Amino acid sequence: MPRRTALLALLLCVLLPGALAAPQTVTVKKGDTLYGIARRSGVSVERIKALNRLKNNTIRPGQTLRMSGPVPASLAPVAARPGGKTAAAGFSTYTVRAGDTLGHIARRAGVSVAALRAANGLSGNLIRVGQRLRVPPRGTVTAQGSAPVPRAPAPRPTTEVRVIYGYVRVGPRETLEGLARTYRTTPDGLARLNGLSRVQRRLYPGQRLLVPRRMPVPIPPQPRRAPLTVQQVRALNIPVHVLRVDLRWRNVLVAPVLPRSGLGVGVGATVGSLARTSGARAVVNGSYFHPRSYVPAGDLVMQGRLLSWGRIPAALAITPDNRAAIMPSTTPLLGLPLEASWHGMETVIATGPRILNGGAVVRQYASAFRDPALFGRAARSAVGLQSNRDLVFVTTHAKLTTTEMGKVMAQLGVRDALLLDGGSSAGLAWNGQAVVNSVRKVAYGIGVFTGYTGRRYAR
Repeated sequence: MPRRTALLALLLCVLLPGALAAPQTVTVKKGDTLYGIARRSGVSVERIKALNRLKNNTIRPGQTLRMSGPVPASLAPVAARPGGKTAAAGFSTYTVRAGDTLGHIARRAGVSVAALRAANGLSGNLIRVGQRLRVPPRGTVTAQGSAPVPRAPAPRPTTEVRVIYGYVRVGPRETLEGLARTYRTTPDGLARLNGLSRVQRRLYPGQRLLVPRRMPVPIPPQPRRAPLTVQQVRALNIPVHVLRVDLRWRNVLVAPVLPRSGLGVGVGATVGSLARTSGARAVVNGSYFHPRSYVPAGDLVMQGRLLSWGRIPAALAITPDNRAAIMPSTTPLLGLPLEASWHGMETVIATGPRILNGGAVVRQYASAFRDPALFGRAARSAVGLQSNRDLVFVTTHAKLTTTEMGKVMAQLGVRDALLLDGGSSAGLAWNGQAVVNSVRKVAYGIGVFTGYTGRRYAR
């Protein structure tokens, strides 16, 4: 009989864990988990945690766990009601099945994974078949009675979509209706944009058409100063006028300003006259030009259109979202067709020579600059960059060499700089009035507009 009783007890231990009285304490061994101890002893994970005041499921080898005895009322597990609902604010219980994940259980229960982890003291997403989980009420996204579960902030966007206008060549069999669909506008809108009458709405291959493009561009950083400032200072004890432009402002536009008669028609205008007729907040003289025809000697892009081209090897180039750079000229150096030159640029002014490169004064110049008069002492104008958003124009009627002008620009904090036309062409105007007027007429000026809300263009 005793032998049969012992055998029956052993069978009950195997088939019905928990049918016999649980041991009063258990010493945790290497490899033990709270769930494994609960399964062997027949005591639930929640009760073991309550008896031992455990905040989560972490245990360590050598730790002694209480397995029986009274549980403080504040720590006692909530008894489940019929239907799985509990007495504590609608909590229910769920037993993990094969194939379950914490995410699947959370979605079925209508709660967040963070709330499910917090309710069960889980530090990760690992669960086991047979494990019993406390499930918060549907709609719970934070642990009840605790601080909200922190969520990672959404990353700030770095680009935005803007409408940039540019010219395209009409291909064979292309129609106004098809191009309107491509550029997400209407045929009437495209016709008005290009000034097409009813009889001109039938397009022909090779025709140039202005179209609106929706393009992702970098979001500009916060402005650091006023859009435009002008100062008269002394740099290296030389009196200079300094015009600083903060290109971080969306409504700043830097573009060529032309005489009323146009470009390259044998007639120019003084810097003061260009300031009065253009409406620009400030105007500086541009680059070199033919003294009789007034045709610019280098590339000039205005509103995304190439107005002239030449063999000057470097240029100030500005995108429609106001990022500026000093770049090698694409037209003469790379032998590209004119259509492909200065792609993506709104404003280009080819000038030089380069007098600063990375903050260092340049003393050897490109072979395109051969005129000895260029290197003698003369009044000077120059354009430079402190960064791709900080544009600086400098004009002085003090007579300087090219090297001395480079040193002046470096003293003013400029890192990369190009000479503009100098001598009798040097001039600067502010608020419609000449501060330092050019002695002679120039082919064009460089205008700085603030409060500009018109179209932006790109080649």
